[in-house]
Amino acid sequence: MRDLEAAGLPEALAHPRGRDIIASPLAGRLGGHHDVGDLPTGLGAALLARDAADALHGQVLFGIDDGSGDVLAHSPDLAVEVDGSDGGARVHVAGRPVPLRVAVADAATVLVDAAVELTGSAGPTRVPGSGDLHQLVVDALGSHPRTIPAPVAPTNPPATDVEVPRVGWIDTADGLVSLLAVVPDGVVPARLAEFLGAVERPTTVSADPVIGLHELTEPMAEQVVRVLAPMGMIFDAESPWVTAFP
Repeated sequence: MRDLEAAGLPEALAHPRGRDIIASPLAGRLGGHHDVGDLPTGLGAALLARDAADALHGQVLFGIDDGSGDVLAHSPDLAVEVDGSDGGARVHVAGRPVPLRVAVADAATVLVDAAVELTGSAGPTRVPGSGDLHQLVVDALGSHPRTIPAPVAPTNPPATDVEVPRVGWIDTADGLVSLLAVVPDGVVPARLAEFLGAVERPTTVSADPVIGLHELTEPMAEQVVRVLAPMGMIFDAESPWVTAFP
């Protein structure tokens, strides 16, 4: 862990409790992708601060969805969906919505409290299957002081204003560009990693997995494609490396 921290990685990445979180990589950048603020960072910090969550490492996947459904598609065990209404988020358990909402500012605390409840209910070695997990969390959070009862509406496909290709050039709401790409076999060679770092722009790796470079001007994006495509980054949505892996 010291080596990871010495390399400049955030504490959450160097600690086992901070790595079980997936979040929407285009949050706040496109219509229908609501801003989740610093919730991913806050959730990681909240997990690190709660020793009782240790037993869940590797067994519970946390998710933060921006309302587009990209994270919920992976059915994380405990998740919130920021849907842009009333500054709140819908709680999801084992891939299913539950009749509870929470303020975005309280979401990290509520998710960690649910995880701690699981630790006490399931013991340190086994997390219940999805059905039992769902009911355990519903029961635990139903009386939580920071949750709000809210009936679950009939399920509709997530409403997004822009259809986002898995990879390629994305014009974002701020007038800038996001580039999404994959690499063969999901392996980033050291030389490519060095060049990615040299771009010095916000970078994400999604659960799909897709590498995203964000907040680029058009000239910067064109230069990135010219340099990184020959090094193995695939920006072409028709590439077999993209189409063969749904």
